Amino acid sequence: MTDPASLVGRLRATAERTVASALGGRPVDALIDFPNYPNPGDTAIWLGQLACLRSLGIGGPRFTCDFRTYDRNALAHSLDGGVILLTGGGSFGDLWPIGQECREDILRSFPDHPVIQLPQSIHFENRDAMDGARRVLEGHRDFTLLVRDDRSLEVARRELGVNGVLCPDLALCLGTLDRPAAAEHDIVWLSRTDRESASPPPADSDIAVTDWIDEPETVLRRVNYALMGAAVRRPSSRLWRSLLVRTYGPLAKRRLRRGLRVLARGRVVITDRLHGHILSLMMGVPHVVLDNTYGKISSFHRTWTAGADGVRIAGSAAEAVALARQLAGNAPAAAASGGS
Repeated sequence: MTDPASLVGRLRATAERTVASALGGRPVDALIDFPNYPNPGDTAIWLGQLACLRSLGIGGPRFTCDFRTYDRNALAHSLDGGVILLTGGGSFGDLWPIGQECREDILRSFPDHPVIQLPQSIHFENRDAMDGARRVLEGHRDFTLLVRDDRSLEVARRELGVNGVLCPDLALCLGTLDRPAAAEHDIVWLSRTDRESASPPPADSDIAVTDWIDEPETVLRRVNYALMGAAVRRPSSRLWRSLLVRTYGPLAKRRLRRGLRVLARGRVVITDRLHGHILSLMMGVPHVVLDNTYGKISSFHRTWTAGADGVRIAGSAAEAVALARQLAGNAPAAAASGGS
């Protein structure tokens, strides 16, 4: 078995080397698609991407936006010979189409400008959508596709005609993380409540079941949403865009802290969210992994995290509960170890 902290360190180093190779010493003009919604997992990716660039000695992007405030002309005016980075995650495909539409518009609109897709999982359910994406990729002359699992690598090569490059999820570039609070339950089940859910939890009264896609209303969130609305209405306004971007960092850090607190409530975690797995690994929280609907999580686990100490993978909800109870029996009492 592999110590989680050592594994996180190795995966972080692998991710940084892979991104550095893709950049080839070029500066970054833009980082597209800030996750301006409550999911802490996508937020962890965003913060990890920025941490990766800092570690490589690369300055922050000249231009950034979320998918609602993406504007082709504003991006064009920000380009200065550097690279356009597309944020990583699990949206490459037709399951979450808005992000894919933004990605394809950029590739069509800037066919000669270097574009790097940071590590993504790929999944298409519709053949026409996949063929359309392939045509867009074929029309671009300087595109690099990083993928975060072996299944996506095969899809990239066989179906999209792109010689993709394996790279760990960039949330791992945040390194190991402290548990922000002591455990309150033996088992916390972080369960998807969206279209990717494949294994709903059983009705076990001693298991705390939750998801993390809701967040409390705060002044910062209200300001962010108001500025986002202004930027959408006036896409050419640098003032509204600049003010909006200033809220990204504080909002992202709050969302990540909230996600870590959700996971830290359990001495053991069960999850079918990929970043439930990744963030638990980064905190050293024992956990059981269940797959999503199309194999994203098992493929990532097989590619990068198989053999990690304190991590098990289950084929059913019942098996997940049994494995979690075993881990809970062996897990030491969890205590808070500082901030995140």
